[in-house]
Amino acid sequence: MAAFTGGTFGSGERLSTTGFLALGLLTFWVYSVLRFAAALRAHLERRWREMEARDDLKGADPVRLAAFRARGFALSTTAPWCAAGLSALSAALVVSWFYQWILVGDVSNYDRIVGAVGVSSALFYSGALVLMLWALGAVRRHETSELLVREIGQGALLSEPAALGDELAQRWERKSNEVVLFLVVAFPMVFSPMLGAHLFLSGTVWGHELTLPALCFGLAAVYHVWGTVLLVGLYNGHLAEEAKHAGAGKLRPAGDRPMPVQAGASGTDGGPGRELVAIMLTDMFGYSKAMERDEARAYAKLVEHNRIMRGAIAAHRGREIKTIGDAFLVIFRSAIDAVDCALTAQRAFADWNLGRDEDDRVLVRIGIHLGDVLITGDDVFGDGVNVVARIEPHAEPGGICISEPVFEMVRKKLQLDVSKVEGAKLKNIAVAPVLYRIRLGS
Repeated sequence: MAAFTGGTFGSGERLSTTGFLALGLLTFWVYSVLRFAAALRAHLERRWREMEARDDLKGADPVRLAAFRARGFALSTTAPWCAAGLSALSAALVVSWFYQWILVGDVSNYDRIVGAVGVSSALFYSGALVLMLWALGAVRRHETSELLVREIGQGALLSEPAALGDELAQRWERKSNEVVLFLVVAFPMVFSPMLGAHLFLSGTVWGHELTLPALCFGLAAVYHVWGTVLLVGLYNGHLAEEAKHAGAGKLRPAGDRPMPVQAGASGTDGGPGRELVAIMLTDMFGYSKAMERDEARAYAKLVEHNRIMRGAIAAHRGREIKTIGDAFLVIFRSAIDAVDCALTAQRAFADWNLGRDEDDRVLVRIGIHLGDVLITGDDVFGDGVNVVARIEPHAEPGGICISEPVFEMVRKKLQLDVSKVEGAKLKNIAVAPVLYRIRLGS
């Protein structure tokens, strides 16, 4: 029975394998092709309506928006109808030679029977080939486009979709390998009836006279079940991938794990609450210049940056407040968690940069401050936010800069190699805290 998970992003009716197995077999996959295409088309239309309603896509260039929709949220009917047509022709030929050979018993024309079996097998395999490659490409393009716009908003419209980090790339590499393996192994399986017809008509018998027909039917059954599970798995696997990112909000698909709030705080009583939190602000060094040189390459770096940052934030119980281009604003209950998160992220970026060209490296500056701020449901306000915005530029590319209140909180709990920032001035901050830089490797 199909499972239904609701009506927003990450939700959808999962396809039932049972229907595809039964009706797909009876119709020589014509049902499978048309049912899959209809389900995917409905899914893309639903998701596009959700995307159009996003604030960060309102006011986008209509031409770019239309191109983006065509790339990841519209479905061409050419391939599925071609696959369905090939399958239907195969079915017609199978009915013809089955009637003539099995029911009527006409085995006098060897060439015609073997030829008809071979052509029907070729048509069926061609239909399956078109279907599987089309389905793989369509779902992959949609998933990449969908998650990309959730990562970087309107910026996703400016270029071809970049890879969304190693995890997604590995997922689709596995899916592609599964489809290729199926198509390679399926080739001799699909043509087994032709071999069976040749052996039978030439008088070859293996043991019992039903051995060859049973073998052919067995291979056909394996092919049908394997292909059906693979096809349905492409759709249901995409829904599962969406569901994994569903709770992350507008631009927070991977790592936003909201902190628990105290009673009456953070707007839980209808208004903003005041809390003492560790505030972290990050910024990708040289991102604007990288965008000027090569948009697609810069986006690929941004996506990897977002993946690493959100992984570190989630692991250290941070709450991602917002992203502004290449910058993250995050709050933590604990200054230790904030510094640990920054160290984890910077070490991950350092590992990512190993062996890469200078233009492909991701260098991030991180500033951390401890401040009393006003927290609403989805934003923070106050002097502490202004202070951390002035602290972050004092960090080295690939480094961390913290204020003295943060340093005092973590100095006895974490072993840090720090240096005082002499003569640091924070613009428009009347009473600026002393700053310290953390050197990695500590």
